[in-house]
Amino acid sequence: MVEEKFYKDNSLEQFFANVRASLEAHAELKGYNDTGADGRNILFEFTTKYGISNGHAMGEIIYKAVEYIKNPRKVLLEKIAGWAFMAWKHNEHQAEDGRKP
Repeated sequence: MVEEKFYKDNSLEQFFANVRASLEAHAELKGYNDTGADGRNILFEFTTKYGISNGHAMGEIIYKAVEYIKNPRKVLLEKIAGWAFMAWKHNEHQAEDGRKP
């Protein structure tokens, strides 16, 4: 029987918490954002301005997926989810600006 701890450690809530922590720690460390995952991100603002944000995010997702195939680690799935969120977030901004979503 699978222990209750397994379900707590592997819950959707825990996954989202890990994705948020990864997004916030990485962005702050790199100097992209110091206001949290939902705040401004200067890297994505720059790449969105030049129309390359989705390409950048998709490249990161593909790279992390290839890494995951070679060496399956949960952290890589969390990073894939983080990049998907950033693409989703800025895709919405592009649509608001009248650019192709």
